[in-house]
Amino acid sequence: MTTRTAPWLTPALLAVGPLIGLGWAVWAAGGGADGGFSAAAVLERLARPAPWRALAWSLYAALAATTLATVGALVVALHFRGSTRGHRAARALASVPLPIPPIVVGAAALLVLSQSGLVARLAAALGLLSEPAQMVPLLQASHGAGVILALAWKELGFLSLLACTMAAQVDPELEASARTLGASPALTRRRVVLPLIWRGITPGVVVAFTFVLGSYEIPALLGPSDPQPLAVAVLERSRDADPAARGDAWASTLLLFGAAAAAVAWHEWARRHA
Repeated sequence: MTTRTAPWLTPALLAVGPLIGLGWAVWAAGGGADGGFSAAAVLERLARPAPWRALAWSLYAALAATTLATVGALVVALHFRGSTRGHRAARALASVPLPIPPIVVGAAALLVLSQSGLVARLAAALGLLSEPAQMVPLLQASHGAGVILALAWKELGFLSLLACTMAAQVDPELEASARTLGASPALTRRRVVLPLIWRGITPGVVVAFTFVLGSYEIPALLGPSDPQPLAVAVLERSRDADPAARGDAWASTLLLFGAAAAAVAWHEWARRHA
């Protein structure tokens, strides 16, 4: 039997791993790993406010970071499409974050964005602040500005590479036709090129969002302690000696799974109604 005669085979095989993980999370959240499963225990853990607050903060940070990275990627793809040295350099610089590990990005953000970091010292040297400590805290703060900036810069590499690839595949005749009909270069980019790029990178945007939502290193280094980013809370509770805390960790992974599944469902809905 081949995938041509059974087109469902490949997605079914790909779904085996996530479904096993989902089943284990439900079982462990209900106390199965501690000797006795109870569906009521799963519901009780999911009803607690703390993981929902952590999820809400993580969704806010993931949405903000993904939006910033997407806008930056679209700007690079739309305005640096040429073959000149400057345009090639701009595309190369935008893709620099792609191979950098998240832990390195987080450490660099500490050096740059902390109240004793490079930005604060430069502002003090320029006379904008009397001392570096007067800079508004960007790290370990509930607004999450430092986390969002670091995550957005990290994802810019992936999304800009994808957007620039889509831009290079746009048929020049489509733009020429729009220009012949009287559209300005800016209008052509907005009405012709941008929709084609957006359609091509939408799956990548969903991938970036789900990656950011479940990322650990950068939120652990730069995020607030109240509310904790959900991925950080999951890992900390999974290492707790208290079996009940480990059950809370597995219940929280169900929230992460649900949020990621909702993002994929939105993409499928948007694709069908585009």
